[in-house]
Amino acid sequence: MNEKILFDRFNNITKVKIEPKGVEVYIAIAELVAVSKDEYDDKLLEALNMLSERSVKNNYNYLLLTCVSSKGLDTKVGVVSRNKETAWKELEVICSIIETLTHGFVRCLHTNDFFDTVEECITPQSLSPLNFLMRVLRRSNAYQIRNKVIVHPLSVIPYPLIHTAREYQYLASVFSRGSIPIGHLYSNPNLKVMISDEHILRHILIVGSTGSGKSTTASVLADKVAEKGYAVVIIDWHGEYESLLQGSKSVTVYTNPLKGSVLEPLSLEDLIKREPLSFIEILESSLELTPPQAHILEDAVNLLAQKFTGQGYCIDLIIDMIQNSAATARWFTESREALLRKLKPLSSSYLNIQWSKLSRIKIEKGKIYIFDVSAISNTRVRRIIASLLIRSIILNAQYNNIVKPIMLVVDEAHNIFHSENPLSTLIAEVRKWSLGFTIITQAPSMLSPVVIKNTNTKIIHALKTTSDINAVISSSILKKEHKKLVLSLKPGEALLVIPEVVEPILIKIPKL
Repeated sequence: MNEKILFDRFNNITKVKIEPKGVEVYIAIAELVAVSKDEYDDKLLEALNMLSERSVKNNYNYLLLTCVSSKGLDTKVGVVSRNKETAWKELEVICSIIETLTHGFVRCLHTNDFFDTVEECITPQSLSPLNFLMRVLRRSNAYQIRNKVIVHPLSVIPYPLIHTAREYQYLASVFSRGSIPIGHLYSNPNLKVMISDEHILRHILIVGSTGSGKSTTASVLADKVAEKGYAVVIIDWHGEYESLLQGSKSVTVYTNPLKGSVLEPLSLEDLIKREPLSFIEILESSLELTPPQAHILEDAVNLLAQKFTGQGYCIDLIIDMIQNSAATARWFTESREALLRKLKPLSSSYLNIQWSKLSRIKIEKGKIYIFDVSAISNTRVRRIIASLLIRSIILNAQYNNIVKPIMLVVDEAHNIFHSENPLSTLIAEVRKWSLGFTIITQAPSMLSPVVIKNTNTKIIHALKTTSDINAVISSSILKKEHKKLVLSLKPGEALLVIPEVVEPILIKIPKL
């Protein structure tokens, strides 16, 4: 007769029942983590030898399981018992023995149940978790596990990132005040990491090298924030968020001016009429205009603001006005020609965009809006259009002409929020208009220091260059151990820096 295995879960304990023989066991499990690469070997062997003696003396059955895979090294210690309470209490005892005899160089972290542990370790090409568990339980008579002690290597994480029970309690109280889940604690997968509206509106910085998981983190954050009722606008620099958000429960709206659609707030006419200086400053910094060129542009924009009738694309009209302006001196002629060359990539004929015929998408609460600028080949033009959209959204928020609250996600933000862009100074003001920024960059050293300073929450993925690490460290309480860790974080792992906690927290952020 074929044997079947049934299981049930009680928090961190797994109940295993084998039919038709009716054998039942409970398995409690914890992860073993070293805080030093070189200090624990002999001490751990001593602890395991004591566990071996304890298992013989008291008839306990222990389990030591190490999984080595492309994801890294993972070692679990467990207790197998026919009684649920005994399994849990004995796990606490053996964890105490291990931590005491290793002088704290090895820590026990209560983790997922045993079935999840096996499922993580077994690859699809290998045994199924159920078959693996059957083999484990068959290793001795009456489904008892033999007492074998083998010294396993342990994964290593810095000591400050392993938390005491009191610290876990405090972190749980901090996260309980949040309502937006973004992942879980690295050392305790059962503790969800939750952020609050205050974190969103005081701005978030997500940094990391290419492939570190920062875009995935941003997509998870956008999904959860939209579920909370925010309007979320993503400026997509590389055209990747449409696929990243396929698993989102919120409605995702894709816009692209080269494909016939644009977000409603992007109105150059309103911006020129209400904030002509902002329009001029954005073009001046993005096009790197000389003072004479900026002067000519300012005259044309001010004249357009007085005479604009709503007919035509503003940039084309500005170009026409500059072309038809009378030359008063040689410097004027030279500066005018140089300015026209810089403005040409913004013209509707160059971009092949019929601005008057674009479908204008209204922003609503609870939805995610992707503004894709990746198809615009000229980086300066991409930077200008993205900057103009950001300034237009801020303007609409200031005058209450747009739904609130809004989270504005800016990908590859170093292209926009550099020191010369006037938008960088606005980030400290927009919170009062219920607008929060999520700034994403692989080059934090190129961001304006004002922007880094005014992002109260930081999610730090792997960084590889010293200048980028130092740029983040200068605004955070990061120790020497954290700096080393930033170099070796795996995709999906990150240090979370929030005002409520003194030191960074190591977290894991899953995909949608």
